[in-house]
Amino acid sequence: MKKIILLASLILVTISSGISQDLKPYAYQISVLGSVELRETATQASFTFSVKGVGSSLRQAVEDANKKVKAVTGKLMYFGVREKNISTSQFYTGENLGDKAFLSSSRDYQATLTTLVTVDSFSLLDSIIYAASESDVKDVSNITFSLKDESVFRKQARIEAAIKAREKAQDFAKALGVTLGPVISIEEVEPTRVLNQQRAGNYPNPFNPPTRVSPENLESSSVDEIRGTGMFAQTIVVTSQVRAAFSIVPSQ
Repeated sequence: MKKIILLASLILVTISSGISQDLKPYAYQISVLGSVELRETATQASFTFSVKGVGSSLRQAVEDANKKVKAVTGKLMYFGVREKNISTSQFYTGENLGDKAFLSSSRDYQATLTTLVTVDSFSLLDSIIYAASESDVKDVSNITFSLKDESVFRKQARIEAAIKAREKAQDFAKALGVTLGPVISIEEVEPTRVLNQQRAGNYPNPFNPPTRVSPENLESSSVDEIRGTGMFAQTIVVTSQVRAAFSIVPSQ
């Protein structure tokens, strides 16, 4: 019985030793970082506009706000904005403390609706924003640029970062006189990011100044007449970084 137990123990030790040798890290390896930065011109823009409705009750205030929103969106759809690209992003109701009469009046309550509009035609962007600003709105603001197919560029950035890592490893291997072997591991160092970057040399933009745009101050905004309105699409930067380890075979 003791001989059987001893034999089983020896077999277990031998198997464990073999497994540990298989899992042992490569004695010779090289680890590199692959980074990539892709630049793409934005393919769509979005902005918000807000309207304020008033009434002697909350219901009337909401109805007034809805009426104004429909008037604005009607203009925007006339210029080609699709209905699916228009949505309510914020809704607020309450007592109207700003401009009601001292005594009770038809302006006792207010409802503010903020609407998000996405535009995929930059040639119409100027006209669309002017149409919104010239309507009965509180302000037009928060213009942003983005990519329609952002996921495509994220994937492309990750793939190119991995390719860069292998190219860098091959350069090192060639310089050191060794042979590059198969990849051992690869990991994404930082999540693939998408950033907005204003194009160099952009000119004053009357629709996206430091302060919000309102119908009252829109016409006084600084505009370079020679260059047009200055509504240039931003450059979208997509970055990715990966770490890859490759086995190497020393020269004989």
